[in-house]
Amino acid sequence: MEYPIESNRLDVVWRRVTGSVPTYAFEVQVGGDIYHALAKLKHAYDLWNSHIFLAADPTARMKYDELLAGTFHEISNRARFLQLADVAELHRRKRSYRDFEREMGIIQT
Repeated sequence: MEYPIESNRLDVVWRRVTGSVPTYAFEVQVGGDIYHALAKLKHAYDLWNSHIFLAADPTARMKYDELLAGTFHEISNRARFLQLADVAELHRRKRSYRDFEREMGIIQT
């Protein structure tokens, strides 16, 4: 679910505790404007000191690096670029791990 951040929405957030501020903030760029995605991530960092991630196709990396070297230089040491394929693999592995724990009776749904 998207997460509200003033008049915008972040694509994904992870919180350590339900009801807390986002510890991790993600923007997923399949199309659209990387500039605005980074603006939302910068705002999440400014408001909550979140760890910030842009997930995009590798072809977007050059624009990402350019923006972090200029307009968004304040977050250049905090922002991380994730390839969409790696995010899909992370999701697959986390789901597999959770399913295995469920099979063992360690967690229940």
